[in-house]
Parts: sequence; structure tokens; C-alpha cells
Amino acid sequence: MELSIESEKVEKLLVKFQDEKESVRRKALFKVARYASRGEFNKKAVKFLVKFLSDSERDARSMAAWALAKYAQYNLVNPNAPGYLVKLLREEDGEVLTNATFALAEYAKKNLLDRRALSKETLLQLLESKHEKVRANTALILGFFAEERFLVKSAFEKLVSLLSDKDSSVRRNASYAVLNYAEQGVIDPNILDTLIEGLGDHDVGVRMNSAVALGVYAEKGYTSERALQQLVNLLGDRNENVRENAAETLIIYANRNLTEERALKNLVKLLRDKNVNARKAAARLLAIYAKRGITDKKAVKPLERALDDESIVRDVKLTLKRYKDRGIL
Repeated sequence: MELSIESEKVEKLLVKFQDEKESVRRKALFKVARYASRGEFNKKAVKFLVKFLSDSERDARSMAAWALAKYAQYNLVNPNAPGYLVKLLREEDGEVLTNATFALAEYAKKNLLDRRALSKETLLQLLESKHEKVRANTALILGFFAEERFLVKSAFEKLVSLLSDKDSSVRRNASYAVLNYAEQGVIDPNILDTLIEGLGDHDVGVRMNSAVALGVYAEKGYTSERALQQLVNLLGDRNENVRENAAETLIIYANRNLTEERALKNLVKLLRDKNVNARKAAARLLAIYAKRGITDKKAVKPLERALDDESIVRDVKLTLKRYKDRGIL
């Protein structure tokens, strides 16, 4: 899909937003939203979309919120939009709530949502919504808030419970929020088992966020043998970012003298990974393991081949030196 943010097709519809007939204005709204779904935008449309958030027709309010979310994804925003979107949270309609929280999450991501505009009570209520996407979007909003060091601590327990939600998007966004809470110092060692369960989730985002969160917990002194074993398994994950984050967390474990010889085989494979950060983490971890006396003769040739990789050559040389010092070379 080719992206256009100065679409002439959309611009031609703008005049209809000012038509006297509501039916004409609404028809233009739905066409603009349809173009947005195809990747065609026009920055001039944003100011008109905000007006539809107060429309008397539910479908118009809902579609305007959705369109504003899509526009915000491409940095086409209106600073007045969040105030009107927050008002939509008073409604009971699931589609309106879904699209309003979708748009608010996009504005929160860009730090354009006034944190005071959403009360703790409203956020907690939305986290308990019967609509999966509303729960997911709200968890994401809280995650973005936490990333900016604004913590709604009363929501933490509910976010933890959503790590076991039946919907993968809810689990993914809740794990992102819990990770950001952890990075801001909100730690609960009682949720280690829940985070470990996330390492086996079928959703890539959940696995990745759980791996990083376990690293943050390990830095605070909260580790688990079970987590260690699961992280080793993830070194062979099909997703490169999961492999990278598992290796990064295993570095933290290794620096705390928590190692697993079984990891060596996968770490050697990672030396040729397409993800440069995964290769760097693997090389560094192999060097740490070698320092701890955990080595594998079969790793020598792959390490020697890896000397051609400038991104990891330093750690590879260090590992080979430690192998030599131990009489393996």
C-alpha cells in the first residue's frame, strides 16, 4: 500500500464537510475514513474530523475517532482531539469505546494526551471492559504513560491480571505496561511465575515483553531457575527480536552467576543471526560464559568464522582468548 499524506482525493471531499446537510457531511466522513484505510490522508482533514466527535449520530462519532487514530499514526494530529475523545468514554457503545481508546492510545504514544484528563476510576473501569479491544487499548495507554514516568499505581494489579487475558492483544499490551512499570521501579516478585508463563505465549509481543521484564526483575535481584531455562529455549525462537531480548536477559542472569551450559549451542547459532543485536548479545554472552569456565570445543570454528563480523569481533576475540587460556585452542 502506497502512503499519501497530501491526497488530492481527500482534499476534494473537504468542502463537503462544510455542507449544510448532515447527510452530505457524514457521507464525506465515511469516504475520508475509507481513504485512510487505504493509506490516503490529507492533513487539512484533521480539524474537520474532530468536529464529528460531537455528532448526534453514533456511527459518525465512532468513525471519526477511528479516522483520527489512523491519522495520528502518521503524525497528523489535532491538539483539541483528546478532550473530545475523552468525552466519548462516557458512552456504553462498544464500537465507540474501542475507537475512542484506539485514538487516545495513539495520542498517548506521542505524549499528546493530558494525563489529568483521564481519571484513575475511568482507566480502571476501561481495563475491566467486556470489550477486548477496549481493555487492550487502555493497557497500552497506561504503558505509554509509564514510559513517560507517569504511573497509575492503582492500575498495576489489574494490568497484572490482564497478563492472563484470553485475548492476545490484551496480554501483549498489558505485558508492555507491566514492563514499563518495572522499568520505573514498580516491582512485584510475586508475578515472576506469570512473567515466565508469558515466555511461552504464542504472541510474539508477549514473549518479547516478558523476556525484557524478567531482565528488569533480575537486575533488581529477582531471578528464577525456571525463567533461566525458558529464556535458553527462546534463543531458538522464530522471531529475531525475541531471540535478541532472551539473550540480553541471559546476560543479566550470567552476570549474577546464573548460567546454563545448554545455552551454548543456541548462542553459537546466534553468531550468524540476521539481527545484529542478537549477534552482539550472543557474542557477549559467550565471552561471559567462557570467563565462568563454560565452554564448548564445537564453538571454536564458528567463533573463528565470526571474526569476519566487525559488529561482534571484539567479544569474539575475547571469547577465543579465554578458550585458549583454558587450553581449548
